[in-house]
Amino acid sequence: MSIKLIISLIVFSLFWFFLILHFVRKKKISVRYSLFWLFSAFLILMVGLFPGILNGINRLFGFEVVSNLVVGMLITILMLITFILTIIVTKQKEQIRVLVQEVSLLESERKND
Repeated sequence: MSIKLIISLIVFSLFWFFLILHFVRKKKISVRYSLFWLFSAFLILMVGLFPGILNGINRLFGFEVVSNLVVGMLITILMLITFILTIIVTKQKEQIRVLVQEVSLLESERKND
């Protein structure tokens, strides 16, 4: 990897890390959901600090070119994010359903009084 790419990865990962921490401090994102993003910043930093990691992973999985590995990893990360968000939305949908039922019962009781 070129020195420019290595420096770019390190700078980007540090920027990403501090941006996430800023949003956590401002309570725009919860700590629970920020952990995945902090982990991604850590991975980018590790690739920047130890560029040989990608070559080792590339040989392990048998990709022809490192760029194919990177694209595959990004697609996997995006699928994981989508899956996690689907779980969160499903849980919130169930909570909303329960809340609507409870409010309906309370309103029904109030009208009967």
